[in-house]
Amino acid sequence: MTRIRYNLVKAALCAGAITTCLASAPAQAQVEIRVFPPPAFVVTASPEYYEGHATYWYQNHWYYRDGSAWRYYNEEPAHLRSFRGRHERGRQFYGRAHQGGLRRR
Repeated sequence: MTRIRYNLVKAALCAGAITTCLASAPAQAQVEIRVFPPPAFVVTASPEYYEGHATYWYQNHWYYRDGSAWRYYNEEPAHLRSFRGRHERGRQFYGRAHQGGLRRR
């Protein structure tokens, strides 16, 4: 009889522990997706040099290389902000032109 009681208490504790784990705060993804300038963009864009490295305006951030990694400024530096306002540089395109001709609507 003692053995049965021991097993019931043990099962109840295990069930309680499992319920507590499952009923805890919902899981949240800890993944942050970062998009960095692709090589085709870097090759065709004109950089602005700031703090000793080339920076590129890409998707509303100024990006720069730090060794083998890309970094960006969380807040746009004043120099780069004023540069962006004064200079709208064009980019060269070295890819193939669309061969399909004109599209009809």
